[in-house]
Amino acid sequence: MIVRIIDLYVREQDQEAFKAASVANREGSILEPGVLRFDVLQVDTEPGRFVLFEVYRNEQAAADHKQTAHYQAWREAVEPMMAKPRVGTACTVVAPRDPEQWRS
Repeated sequence: MIVRIIDLYVREQDQEAFKAASVANREGSILEPGVLRFDVLQVDTEPGRFVLFEVYRNEQAAADHKQTAHYQAWREAVEPMMAKPRVGTACTVVAPRDPEQWRS
């Protein structure tokens, strides 16, 4: 399994539009066979900071996700909303090891 945590900082005036675009991306993403989890979070103490928590079956699924129309539309829509460049962190899964336990 592949886990990615993406930190994004969004300009104040763009936060609602960012949320809408990200929810649309999530809805398409969770239909992908290789996506086990895709959460969109907003940090309580920093309203302009968002976190994407993404879990993929494998590296190929993560790569395939970036080729989808919903991801491409999201990226194009949110790029001008960024207050600073997004930062991605790759994580190794310790638990749960069963991919089906990630689905909700």
